[in-house]
Amino acid sequence: MGLSFNESKKTKKDAYMKSKFKIKNLIPSGITALRIILTPFFFLAVINDFFLYSIGIFVFAVATDAIDGYFARQLGLTSLNGVYFDVTADFILILAGFSAIVIKGSYPFWILLVIIFMFLQFIITSKSKISIYDPIGKYYGSFLFLTIFICLIANNPYLNSLLTILIVVFTFISITSRLIFMLKHN
Repeated sequence: MGLSFNESKKTKKDAYMKSKFKIKNLIPSGITALRIILTPFFFLAVINDFFLYSIGIFVFAVATDAIDGYFARQLGLTSLNGVYFDVTADFILILAGFSAIVIKGSYPFWILLVIIFMFLQFIITSKSKISIYDPIGKYYGSFLFLTIFICLIANNPYLNSLLTILIVVFTFISITSRLIFMLKHN
């Protein structure tokens, strides 16, 4: 026995709505993925001294960080997996940016180890049973984005030394605030 015209129309409408919902779910993740896709182009632009391309790609990639979060909130699609994907995309872009800058000789190699350590400690502590609030770490990625941008537009040895010191200080304060929060709530 076949479906009536109205039943067939309703089934097609349901299928359309489900596919539309799936596409809607992909918007924030697709924007985040765009940041990852842009990363090798950004890295190569920095390494090859393509100044305007470096800045353009970087600014666009950083803008996707704000845009994906906006769409996730507006569409009601925030999730723990989305947060981890977003942080991972940030980490990949930041690590690529600092890797290129280290290769160019503007920052010391060990700064990459600091950034990797901070990403790992975020992942490890975020898996904790206690929700950890780190008011400093919340802005750590933004600070690193800003540091990369400053280096791109004003690559000055004295400024880079100051920024290196600020990265170390910011890292120390962020780790300390996480530890204090964990000790208070454990």
